[in-house]
Amino acid sequence: MDKRQEVTKNIALMVKASSKTQVQIAREMGVHSTTITDYISGKSFPTLLGFIKLCEVLNCRYEDILGRLE
Repeated sequence: MDKRQEVTKNIALMVKASSKTQVQIAREMGVHSTTITDYISGKSFPTLLGFIKLCEVLNCRYEDILGRLE
């Protein structure tokens, strides 16, 4: 699995583990709900600011999504 696929998988896992719906996550991030769907499917990735917001909303560390950076 390449790094892009790993990040997509981890985003999906963190969203699923959250007690929030995708709509709630999107609202808290200030994005459209389809944006979260695109992150989960790997169709798009968050910008740096979006990534920071995603981690804040999901109450997770960047390592939880990015994995170990080498």
